[in-house]
Amino acid sequence: MHINGIVDLFSKRFEEQSYLSPFFRLNDYVVSLADGEECVSMHLRKRSCKVIMKEEVDQHTIRINGRMNVLQSLVEGKQKLTELIAKGEIETNASYRTILKLESIFYLLGKQTRDAV
Repeated sequence: MHINGIVDLFSKRFEEQSYLSPFFRLNDYVVSLADGEECVSMHLRKRSCKVIMKEEVDQHTIRINGRMNVLQSLVEGKQKLTELIAKGEIETNASYRTILKLESIFYLLGKQTRDAV
């Protein structure tokens, strides 16, 4: 699976979950996932997750770089962002607070999907 496919599945699950709204009281986030070959950016808001064009990406974008399989396990909530950073499998420019929020969002969406099966 390519990054685009992962982001598409993530955005569909994201938009179905209203319980994530508290994460976006103060900020929304622009997150770019890159595996060295591909880079896909998404805008996470209170009730939507949209893939965005490169022209809309700026210096406030949160970059998450890693191998494809690692990014997939992160987005699917199978591995925690903080653990992947500690292992050196993921690099990011996000603050620790933002890392924890994103980790929670990825984990909760992944848990919801696993519980539904």
